Amino acid sequence: MYSPGEFFYYEDLGIEFEVLFNLNYDNEEYLITENEDGDRYVFLSNDEEETVELVEDEDLAEEILEYWEEEYLDKADIGDWDEDEYYDREDHVNIDDQFEDYDEEY
Repeated sequence: MYSPGEFFYYEDLGIEFEVLFNLNYDNEEYLITENEDGDRYVFLSNDEEETVELVEDEDLAEEILEYWEEEYLDKADIGDWDEDEYYDREDHVNIDDQFEDYDEEY
């Protein structure tokens, strides 16, 4: 229903939230969200009825947030882009030389 990066307004709280992550947990779909102050909230998402409902059970919400942080946020080693070979190599093709050859042929 909502994808990461999308915003939605939750009327019951009168606050807009940004979706950070869609998470399946205990056979339910949840949205991990954040408000403009950086506070995180968990919503139960129902795609069939196109509804979202705030998880008011604080223990459940904390459990889901901890699971999300452990499983998805603590993976900082996955893409160390600064040390990736792609960024260490240098392209030696001079683009101006390519255009000079083209102009000479025609």
